Amino acid sequence: MILSDNLPEILEECGPRGGGVSARERKAILRALRKIGAYVLAMVILLTGAAGLQAASVVDGVERVRLENGLTVLLKEVQDAAVSSVQVWVDAGSADETEAEAGITHFIEHMIFKGTPSRPAGEIARTIEAAGGSINAYTSLDRTVYFAEIPAPETATAVDVLLDAVQFSLFDEEEIAREKEVVLEEYRRMEDIPERRLGREMMALCYEKHPYGRPVIGTMDSIRSFDRAGILRYMDKWYTPENMLLVVVGAFDGQAILDRIRSQTNRFPERRGAKKALRPAEPPQEKTRTLLMQEKVGQVYMEMAWHIPPLLHQDIPALDLVGAILGDGKISRLNSRLRIDERLVNSISAGAYSLKDPGLFFISSELSSEHLGKVLRIIGEEAALLGKEPVSPQELERAINQVEADFLFAMESVSGQARTLGFFEMLGGGYQKVETYLSDLRAVGPAEVQRVAARYLRPQNLSIGILLPSEAPFEVGTDEIAAFFEPALDREAAEKGEAVSNPVSMKVFPNGMRVIVKENHDLPVFSATGVFMGGSRLEPPDKAGLSKFTARMLTRGTRNRTMKEIASTVDGWAGQLEGFSGRNSFGLSGRFLSEELYPAMLLFSECLLQPVFPEEEVEKVREDLLAAVRAKEDRPTAQLFDLLQATLYRHHPYGKPETGTAESVAGIRREDLLDWYKRMAFPSGLVIAVVGDVRAEDLFTFLETLFSSFTAAPDGLPEVSGEPALLEPRRAHLERPGSQTHLAVGYLGVSVKDPANAPMALVDGILSGMGGRLFRELRDKESLAYSVTAFRRPGLETGLFAVYLACDPAKTVTAREMIFNELAKLREAGVSEEELAASKRYLLGQLAIGRETNGSQAMQMSLDELYGLGYDHQDRFIEAIGAVTTVEIQRAVQSVFRPDGCVVVSVGPGAGEP
Repeated sequence: MILSDNLPEILEECGPRGGGVSARERKAILRALRKIGAYVLAMVILLTGAAGLQAASVVDGVERVRLENGLTVLLKEVQDAAVSSVQVWVDAGSADETEAEAGITHFIEHMIFKGTPSRPAGEIARTIEAAGGSINAYTSLDRTVYFAEIPAPETATAVDVLLDAVQFSLFDEEEIAREKEVVLEEYRRMEDIPERRLGREMMALCYEKHPYGRPVIGTMDSIRSFDRAGILRYMDKWYTPENMLLVVVGAFDGQAILDRIRSQTNRFPERRGAKKALRPAEPPQEKTRTLLMQEKVGQVYMEMAWHIPPLLHQDIPALDLVGAILGDGKISRLNSRLRIDERLVNSISAGAYSLKDPGLFFISSELSSEHLGKVLRIIGEEAALLGKEPVSPQELERAINQVEADFLFAMESVSGQARTLGFFEMLGGGYQKVETYLSDLRAVGPAEVQRVAARYLRPQNLSIGILLPSEAPFEVGTDEIAAFFEPALDREAAEKGEAVSNPVSMKVFPNGMRVIVKENHDLPVFSATGVFMGGSRLEPPDKAGLSKFTARMLTRGTRNRTMKEIASTVDGWAGQLEGFSGRNSFGLSGRFLSEELYPAMLLFSECLLQPVFPEEEVEKVREDLLAAVRAKEDRPTAQLFDLLQATLYRHHPYGKPETGTAESVAGIRREDLLDWYKRMAFPSGLVIAVVGDVRAEDLFTFLETLFSSFTAAPDGLPEVSGEPALLEPRRAHLERPGSQTHLAVGYLGVSVKDPANAPMALVDGILSGMGGRLFRELRDKESLAYSVTAFRRPGLETGLFAVYLACDPAKTVTAREMIFNELAKLREAGVSEEELAASKRYLLGQLAIGRETNGSQAMQMSLDELYGLGYDHQDRFIEAIGAVTTVEIQRAVQSVFRPDGCVVVSVGPGAGEP
């Protein structure tokens, strides 16, 4: 199983809403798909009955109903939930397509929201967003899923809309033509992402006969070939009630929702249906396969994949543990040796990608080309060792503890529970199997881990794909690449699975630090965040990246513990503890099981107050940061946002990249880190927030004693002035090869304390989202871009508001002018009462969804308190949103979107006028 978010792009699934949802939702969806949808990790995250953990079972209270027409329905009432998740699962993925249909599953997923007889194009998204929810979908190799998150009182609305869409979509010819252009843009966008290019080739290398080897999105030729008749034939085959599953989790009346579902599904059209054909079997692999690509990238991307059995095979639990032991957590074998000890890779992860048919076990890494040979040898040694010697009981227990903790944290959201139930019901042998998987996992012993490692991690079963920088000095062929790996593995081995309104308290300690505690006893977990002022805003001009550097060092050694001791302790608790840094602050965040509350908070305080910045660790972190800076060269969106900020902020420190530059990071010394930390870290400048299964009064007492020696006097923070108003438009372009041009139109925005902050948040909603003006006009009507969205970053002095899109280079000028047209309409005509009301519902719904987890609440409250807004600012912001008028919207728009106050930046091919 793969627990890290740093996963191979090869495993990402396709969804249609590239720029039509918020950045937060895109990240959440991707994280969920990575952790649940595609992986057997889902089978761990969702388990119950874990030894030592007192968590309610995800299957408790589930009602399973099979309707007369064959549709299966799973309902789970969670009556204290603020939101509900509604999901429609279709038991058909890209692997069920014929060769001629390649990509049609994904294309239909795009078209499903394009209108029905009762809801014209755009109305589906507008209805959900007007109710405060969000709607999306994804296509994978084995399934297609449509889902909505919505405030709980609107659960029936989501049920109605999704069932209408998946059965009564019109597939209008003009909409099909427009959406082809959108999907072609998505294809081009994937071409610009190195991991995706490698991933596509790797799947084809691993699956020579089985349809898993075809890209989910199809090819440019197949996309262009789709027509309405072919789409309807496909719908007739697979979108039958018997082949679908509806999952609803949240706060609702179960009987009322079931009655609503029956009334909606009784009118479903008759469809012919089709019997699932056996997919072509992949022949056994008999020798190592290798793929070597050289392109203009900034680092090496490497994938290794071994064939493994299908999802329901008895060896899957042990393979999940093999993945955890090799690549999950800082002290996993590969991370410990390659990333922490020998500093040979920028990232590495391992895990089983379990599918309906035989899947793959992956090891993925990013590294510098000069280390490639050594890294291959070490991975071979570690994989071989796991197949030769039994793992220790302690290491096995650590792996199991980690996945048990992941289960608990995933259970914080109703959407995670819904995905769990859907995954198991459709692919895992029935939703009740959630209850049995953990016992299967715990039944795995060291000998079983050794057996499956030896059986599957063999050189004959291995495929290796490497994407090298074109100028890399690594000049060997594919046979030599395989030879690096084979000696270590060449062996024979025996072949003998709205947030609950809990009370919040804040206490100011005698030393001036502030502590916020919110009790939430739903699950035996808690999250903690500690923040100081800092970030790129307070860095010296020549030390860009200093805040991020400092934050990374917080867990790299204290007066009492080394980095390895910290990592080992945290992993042993199945927790997480990391430093973070942004534009305005830096600090420490963690999440743990509540049984570890006091030792965890002791370690938390040590890392926050007693970092010693060991010289050896400073150099290791420097290497990591320099690798992150280099990696931006492979990501045009990252380059675009750096260019946007540098062009917009010529005087304010927000113009510096948060990661720093290669020059600035190389110049930061240990003394710089110590001096800056001492200036930023003082008691009255510290805010700690803890949310979860804790007792506030007990925790206050403990923390007051723990932090009583923290008495450093403030040395005064640097003064920062706002950015002067732009007096004329600015433009900048960064030339780089690729299939798309990435474009941003930006303006100086408002501060977090500006009364216009609430109106501009609503403007963001009016422009963004699937029902927003930008999506509707530029994507739905004109097919100019796959990704298009607005975004805002309010600052402490001066904020930012921008529109982003990625499009064919030939369409850049048209797209830019259409953006200006839409912003001009807002300035001149304003918004209607109906549009404002819909944006309010959408924004309030998104704010509720964003407060589901303990960690998100701890971070929000601590930052709001630190910035002088008050820890309860979110509640007052919600009230302000409700009070905004159309007049205030237009006033704010006219103040921000000034024609002479914009910047236009672009990254991509075409060095002409941006």
